[in-house]
Amino acid sequence: MNKKILILLTTYNGARYIKQQIDSLLNQTYKNFEIIARDDGSSDNSFEILISYDIKILESMKNLGAKGSFGTLLEYAVQNSDSEYFMFCDQDDVWENDKIEKTFIKMLEMEKSNTITPLLVHTDLKVVDEKLVSTADSFWNYQNIDPKKDSLNRLLVQNTITGCTMMINRKLAELALPVPKECIMHDWWIGLVASAFGRIDVINDKTISYRQHSSNDTGAKKFGIKHIISKIKKYQELNTDKHLAQANSFLNCYRDRLDTETVLMLEDFINIKSKSFWRKRKILIKHNLLMQGFIRNIGLMLTI
Repeated sequence: MNKKILILLTTYNGARYIKQQIDSLLNQTYKNFEIIARDDGSSDNSFEILISYDIKILESMKNLGAKGSFGTLLEYAVQNSDSEYFMFCDQDDVWENDKIEKTFIKMLEMEKSNTITPLLVHTDLKVVDEKLVSTADSFWNYQNIDPKKDSLNRLLVQNTITGCTMMINRKLAELALPVPKECIMHDWWIGLVASAFGRIDVINDKTISYRQHSSNDTGAKKFGIKHIISKIKKYQELNTDKHLAQANSFLNCYRDRLDTETVLMLEDFINIKSKSFWRKRKILIKHNLLMQGFIRNIGLMLTI
């Protein structure tokens, strides 16, 4: 168990937190890894902090946003290394010192029976505030998420995979690239590809302190009635245009690899906005295009 793993780190105005994150990487029990970083056009001294470490830094010319920056890093890593495994690292979290080791052990277990299959492993997280004080022991419980509900139809409407906890193998990386601009986030896209063509497994341990602060690109919001009502009011629980654009991009990329039933499901979902009130809801139920939990699905049915 001594294969090199590439850790892809993207930064953007995260100078307050980057050093603590990189130090947590360098303190890992598993040592055979390389960090490849890309700064996404920071106006603070994020880049200066990066170059103070002995890590590979990918030259960047413009701001791409999180999904674009991670997609660029993954494409570079696949094209310029022979590594078989890739992990994604946000700038503001702190990794448990055995995160790589635990995740890699699970990956190797999966490979014993899936040697030619795209594979993805992800874990739970501990939610913390800016000062790393715990606010929730389990992100999955905090969000009312069952990570085992990862079939393609379920993932089309609700992502349950947090990118900073993922390890993927090269077969999945190659199949998922390029990360399209139509996808909602890079981790969501990679999860869809893994669900359709490979295998996803989870580790119940919390391998990251998931820092929440005002500048989070994405983050953890406590699940509950108030949260869902606020989502319904803002029509955000299913942002139809973004979800459908992502599904359409997925179908365009992989139609020839998909079975007839999956193609029909995707086509029904992509065209759902043109259907009548009752037909829309029939499509969701027919294909089990549902979120996790009764309250979320009420919101879905009200906003579709």
